Amino acid sequence: MTESHPADPGDAEENDVLGAYLEVLRARLSGERFALLIRAVETTCRLLGDGHQAVLELPGDGELAPELQREYLSLMAVMITGHLDHRLVEVTSPDGGKGWAVVDNAVSPSPARGADREWIDTELDGIVRASGSTAP
Repeated sequence: MTESHPADPGDAEENDVLGAYLEVLRARLSGERFALLIRAVETTCRLLGDGHQAVLELPGDGELAPELQREYLSLMAVMITGHLDHRLVEVTSPDGGKGWAVVDNAVSPSPARGADREWIDTELDGIVRASGSTAP
């Protein structure tokens, strides 16, 4: 499953991409769900600001439903990149766990990209082993 976020139709440098994206999220999500999403993002930013190199698990002890997990990753991608031209791709880890990867919209998924998938699996597995995490 892939979820796309098309590029902003206007000039990205002149628009407040993050602000506009937050307004769309606020309109689309209930107040409680939006607040929960913002708390998870703030927690991640605090962890990264405190020197954590990576955050492998979503903050909030499982409070984020799967659709909010996708929103969380999209929001983090917009915050980090400053643009909307990314998509979320559902991935399965080598041990069968499910998760999401944020990828640039410039690259289309294709069955012929098996080597890319193998590389992603290897990288994810290495990150999990190096961190000592049990998360997929």
